[in-house]
Amino acid sequence: MLARERLARYRGLKSLRTSPWEEAEDRAHEPEEWRRLLQVPDYKSSRSQVTRETLVGGVTAGTRVHVHLRNVPAELQQSYNPLQPLTLFSQLRHEHKRVAANVSISLSSDYHEPIKSKEEMIMQCGPRRFIINPVFSQAGNTPNDVHKFDRYLHPGTSAIASFTGPLTWGAVPALFFKRTSADQSTESKASIQFTLIGTGTSLPPSSSRVVAKRVILTGHPYKIHKKLVTIRYMFFNREDVEWFKALQLWTKRGRSGFIKESLGTHGYFKATFDGRINPQDSVGVSLYKRVWPRYAIVWSPKLEEVGEGRIAV
Repeated sequence: MLARERLARYRGLKSLRTSPWEEAEDRAHEPEEWRRLLQVPDYKSSRSQVTRETLVGGVTAGTRVHVHLRNVPAELQQSYNPLQPLTLFSQLRHEHKRVAANVSISLSSDYHEPIKSKEEMIMQCGPRRFIINPVFSQAGNTPNDVHKFDRYLHPGTSAIASFTGPLTWGAVPALFFKRTSADQSTESKASIQFTLIGTGTSLPPSSSRVVAKRVILTGHPYKIHKKLVTIRYMFFNREDVEWFKALQLWTKRGRSGFIKESLGTHGYFKATFDGRINPQDSVGVSLYKRVWPRYAIVWSPKLEEVGEGRIAV
């Protein structure tokens, strides 16, 4: 397969932290409902306004009240035990709408296995519970709001978990669990167990936060004449060399350079570097593409089994 076809969604960046990311190029690949997600331009003022609305009126704390429920499902009536407390909660304004949610996650050191990105997890955030397949990325603030995609989250490390789910106002603590079952073939709720794997805190949602996945194309020096080097095994046809000609090259020993011209029809090319390179060095070029977060499922008592690609209710 031609490299320009296989890597059509990838692009080159001079700097992952400072180079601007052209979002117009992602329109053809974004999810269908991405433009329908709630946008919160001024998160701090919006959160303060919603918080003030909840403090107006209502019942004074400490007052004894009677709550009457209507249209209660039959499953809840059968499983209700008067000896155990029943929790009631309400949502703040806009908390039923979907956003591009971000949650900081720190994997517990007691959990000795790495977690793969997009792997199913159970997140308990406040009173609500979600089934998520988060996309992990590096934490921190960058001038262009582009963050490197992490394929794995290792024990004792931290990252940002991104997914598409309901809005949560404020910095709400979150717990992350892995669902384990003694018998994977059974659908009994009693056999499902949860293992705590990490903790975190909800962060402001942002649809402009770019999670960039990196791939590296490598080649080897074939002939070296001072700063002019012939590279092979990075591309295998002349058209691919011309397509990626504008990208910056780098070596493991810290040299940088650019493609000068193509040689022949088998992907060989000449490149110039800022210094003489070692014959044992390898030459690489970095390419990036945007990774889109996946949708979260709100946990329901009627949810008996969530399989890969199917939901049984």
